[in-house]
Amino acid sequence: MNKFPVSPGKIGAGIELRPADLRKKALGVHTGGPPLPIAPPAPVGLGTLGEDDELADGAVPSSCGDMSAGAFAVPKSRPPVALGSWAAYWDKRMEVHLPGRGGTFNVYVAGTEGPIVMCVHGGGYSGLTWSLVAKRLKDKYRVVAPDMRGHGLTSTNNDTDFSKETMSEDIIAIWDYMFRGSGGHPAGILVGHSMGGGLAVWAAAAKRVKWLEGVVVIDVVEGTALAALPHMMNILAGRPASFRSVEEAVTWAVRSGMSRNKEAAAVSMPSQLVEKPLGDPGGGGEGPRQWTWRTPLELSRPYWEGWYTGLSEAFLQLPCPKALLLAGTDRLDRALTIGQMQGKFQLILMPTAGHAIHEDEPDRAAEHLLGFLRRFRVGEPPLQFPRAPAGVRTLLPVVAGPTLGVPSGPK
Repeated sequence: MNKFPVSPGKIGAGIELRPADLRKKALGVHTGGPPLPIAPPAPVGLGTLGEDDELADGAVPSSCGDMSAGAFAVPKSRPPVALGSWAAYWDKRMEVHLPGRGGTFNVYVAGTEGPIVMCVHGGGYSGLTWSLVAKRLKDKYRVVAPDMRGHGLTSTNNDTDFSKETMSEDIIAIWDYMFRGSGGHPAGILVGHSMGGGLAVWAAAAKRVKWLEGVVVIDVVEGTALAALPHMMNILAGRPASFRSVEEAVTWAVRSGMSRNKEAAAVSMPSQLVEKPLGDPGGGGEGPRQWTWRTPLELSRPYWEGWYTGLSEAFLQLPCPKALLLAGTDRLDRALTIGQMQGKFQLILMPTAGHAIHEDEPDRAAEHLLGFLRRFRVGEPPLQFPRAPAGVRTLLPVVAGPTLGVPSGPK
C-alpha cells in the first residue's frame, strides 16, 4: 500500500513551520522586500517524464529576483515514457490453475535452478513490482512472483476476499503447486513487501510451506501499520481516480513518490491498471478510454487490522532465519525493538529509500537478499566440522602463563 503520511507540520529535512508560517504561506503573504512577481500558470495535465525530468531552459529561477522573458516561454516537449516489458526481466509467465483456491493465479518466474525466492507484493501492486530485483537474482536462484487475488492478471471467484487466512492459503497452495514435483528438496525463502510481508509471515507461521528456510519482510511493522490505518482511506482518496494513458500513470507514480525509480515504475505501474471506456464503470461501449486502478483497495478495508494485528509476535516466533528490511528505525515497534536487541532477527536499514524499497533501490535490495541467502546457506548442506579419527586422542588447548594455586616446588 502507499507510504504512510509524514507530519503536516514538517516540510523537508530539519525544517519545521509554525501554524502562523503555514497561514502566511497559504495566503501568499510576503514580509519585507519588493513584491514578489506573479508566476506563470502551470501547464494543464501531468505530462510525461523526460530522460532527466528537468525544467526546460528559461524556466522560473529559484530566486525572487528579476525574471527573464524566457520564464513565460512554452516548456520544451519531453519524450514519451518508455514502458517496460515483463519479458525483459522474467523468463516466463505461468497461469497456475488452483480449483481448490477458486481461480487461476498469474505467476512470473525468473531463473531455472537454485533455491526458491518467492516474492509477495504489497496491496495494489503486482508480481512485476519485483522485476528489477528478480533480474539480479535469477542467475543463481529461482525467483517466483505471483499476482495475488484481486491483483494483476490473477482471476478468482472472489477477488475481494483479502483476508489474511485466504491470501496466506493462496501462497501455500501456489508454493506447493509450483514445486511439489521438483527433484530433491527445493529449499527457499519467502519475501514480502507491506501487505505481502504480513501474508508471508502468516503463511510461514502455518508451518505448511515445505522446505522453507527463511523469511524476509520489507517495510511493514505491526505497531506502525496499525497506527497508520485511520489515515489510509484519506491516502487512497488522494490518488487520481483514473489516467488518460499508462504513460501519465507512470509519470504520476514517480512524481508522487510511489516509486522513485523510473525503470521500476515503467514495468510495474501498467500491471496495476485496467483500461475502460471513459465514463463507463462497467467497461463496455465505445469511445474515449481511461485507465483505472485494477485493485479496489477501498474494499480491503475490513481486512486491514487482520493483516497486522499480532504480526510482530508471529514474526519473532518463526523458527527459521528472519530479516526485516526497513527505511528507518523509527518504524520499529516495542516488540520488534526488544527482539532485535535479543538478536532474534537481522535488521537491515535503507534510509534513502521510500516505502517501496525494492523498487526505489533494487540493486541494494538484491544485495541484501543475496547476503541473507548466503549467510544462512539457504539450499546448501550444513557446515561439517572435521572430527578426529577413531582411536586418536583429542588434544585440549594448553593455557599459557602462570598456574594459580599450584605450589611451584620446594624453596
